[in-house]
Amino acid sequence: MGVDRGAGSMELRHFRYFTAVAEQGGFTKAATMLFVSQPTLSQQIRALERELGVPLFVRAPDGVRLTAAGEVFYGHAEAVLRMVDEAARAARRAGSEPNVLRVGWAPPIPRALHVPIASAFSAAYPHVRLSWQETTLPDPERPLLDDEVDVALLRLPVDIERVLWEPIVDEPCGLAVPVGHPLSELGSVEVSDVLDEPMPNVGDAVPESMKRWWLLSDSRNGEYPEPVGEPVGTVTELALSVVLNSVVCPAPYLYVKTASVHGFHAVELRGGPCSSTGVARRRDDRRALPRLFCELAARITAELPV
Repeated sequence: MGVDRGAGSMELRHFRYFTAVAEQGGFTKAATMLFVSQPTLSQQIRALERELGVPLFVRAPDGVRLTAAGEVFYGHAEAVLRMVDEAARAARRAGSEPNVLRVGWAPPIPRALHVPIASAFSAAYPHVRLSWQETTLPDPERPLLDDEVDVALLRLPVDIERVLWEPIVDEPCGLAVPVGHPLSELGSVEVSDVLDEPMPNVGDAVPESMKRWWLLSDSRNGEYPEPVGEPVGTVTELALSVVLNSVVCPAPYLYVKTASVHGFHAVELRGGPCSSTGVARRRDDRRALPRLFCELAARITAELPV
């Protein structure tokens, strides 16, 4: 029966001792660098070789060189030490971070879901304080991308190359229609019914991706609708443009229903852009708290009654 030569007694110091000898080309220099005696270092390396069952170094009067097995082990040992060092740095960063999670939200939120989400998160992580920041037009995802918030409740469109976005609640697309417009008395309309309609003159402050999304550019082969009025860039300015210029404007249904400006109706736009609300975090953010918040938000909203 063969002998099982596992790594049961191998310790992290063996990896550090081995790489030091390999990189210094000898035991004397490596022992000096490691602040250990040369006999102790030699003893540890021989113990490692016994553990592995293969020689790692060819010893010569002028120093040492790696055997074939040593070359292979060196590549893996380097990777192990890099992982250990990165784990230590990540732990220190996490330990030094304040227990605050910055949450962006783009109101209005369907069914006021931010309230049960915040309550559930605070109950699960009482040591973490939630700091809320409202994100609005013209660019509601910008605070997340600029690291001003850690997570955000957002509607599409988002930069999917930089943002992880998971829908948590569906919401119909709406259409703001001025009073007296032929479409104003309808409960819902198809996208094809509004493609020839003029729309507000959305200014350059609004990101191009958002213009294409809400002005139905893809449904017009990349073309924009006829712009009417002065350039606008906020929800209130869009609503005023609808009323004052007698134009229609797609938007999340709740935006249309809760607008502070009167003089138009909210109509459901069937086949319009997705206006679901989702929870988002940056793809390059490896911290646990943002991920845990997003996971909890998705779970809580899935469990709530409709």
